Amino acid sequence: MTRTTRLQELIRLLRHRQEPMPGPALAEALGCSLRTLYQEIAVLRAVGIEVVNEPGQGYVLPPEVTLPPPALAEPEAAGQGDGALPEPAPAPAELVFYTNPLSRGGIVHWMLEELGVNYRTVTLEYGAAMKSSEYIAINPLGKVPAIRHGDTVVTEAAAICAYLADAFPEAGLAPSPAARGDYYRWLFLAAGPLESAIALNTLGVTPTPEQAMRLGCGDYWSLMETLAGAVANRPFIAGDAFSAADVYVGSHIGWGMQFGTLPRRPEFEAYWAGLRERPALRRCEASVDLALAGGA
Repeated sequence: MTRTTRLQELIRLLRHRQEPMPGPALAEALGCSLRTLYQEIAVLRAVGIEVVNEPGQGYVLPPEVTLPPPALAEPEAAGQGDGALPEPAPAPAELVFYTNPLSRGGIVHWMLEELGVNYRTVTLEYGAAMKSSEYIAINPLGKVPAIRHGDTVVTEAAAICAYLADAFPEAGLAPSPAARGDYYRWLFLAAGPLESAIALNTLGVTPTPEQAMRLGCGDYWSLMETLAGAVANRPFIAGDAFSAADVYVGSHIGWGMQFGTLPRRPEFEAYWAGLRERPALRRCEASVDLALAGGA
């Protein structure tokens, strides 16, 4: 399929739909990758066809768009003997992922796989490699994960997930700005209070009530109750669609139960059961298994 044909088919697929069409389904119908789909949508927008992305739902076409514009007509129909097409979208900035299989980098790995975009992985061993001058220039703390997206560097797993959701809105991994209350709340509760409380509990530190008042994380068991209430009877933690908050919170809950840093509560079990079979997560787990077995 030529690019012109694919662009026309993309318009045709969306033209008469009243409900958004998810990106993976749209890419499959076009016989292309998600990355190619994102590039083709960028081309349509460049020629004035504003394909709308409904976060967590998919793509819709404004009703006023009924026919491909002349710029997308086949050369014979448009009288363009040279087969000219609109300039393709600029090449995407390189996305580099710095990680170690035995680290919180697994959270970002899952997020990257959910996006369906191209990225390059740099695996760093603990010790000298993470403290090298080259990597210290990326993260002065000498820790993973981190990403470099073009000239932008982001560290800290929660920040990376939030950044990636905004950098690749076509993936629909962040609610609309007006609906991000729960998204921000639970994403950063897990990144701050939950991580701190887990660390203290793992070290056997039980703050007194007076000390808990001075800690940003408060009491471990109060946090467990709060988190259990947030996921009880809900497939997703921030609305009706899967989001970056589920990647981050779900990672803590799933791996926390696996390694014993979180209790196996029914609420946690049910929430994690709804996430653990996601294909992106399965790909991450297979990749980690391969790396640990010495195959990568």
